[in-house]
Amino acid sequence: MNNLEFVKNLYQIVVKEDLTLYEDLFVNTEIKDATDPYWKDALNFYAELTDDNKKMLFKIIEQVQVDTVSTVLGILDGTVTLTEDDYEIEMKINGEEELLNGDLQDLFLEYVEENE
Repeated sequence: MNNLEFVKNLYQIVVKEDLTLYEDLFVNTEIKDATDPYWKDALNFYAELTDDNKKMLFKIIEQVQVDTVSTVLGILDGTVTLTEDDYEIEMKINGEEELLNGDLQDLFLEYVEENE
């Protein structure tokens, strides 16, 4: 696996598949069946939205997912720092010499832009 395949897989799993999961949960979960107070509130909120606002909610969720993955990739690349301490993360696929990280954030954001 190379770095481009890695970001494509992240996009597919974390953004697209998880977004589908959220959509399914909101559309197919009956409020009376929810046991978690948070989900009951979320489902009540969703039920009150217009169809256009429901679509907008999922666009917002998708953007938050993209932003979150981008930030984590920036941390792995070393372009976003967690602390003032100097550190370097080196990611490799088992048996490979080439580093996987270094430009993951840029590759991910380019991939997102090309696939929207």
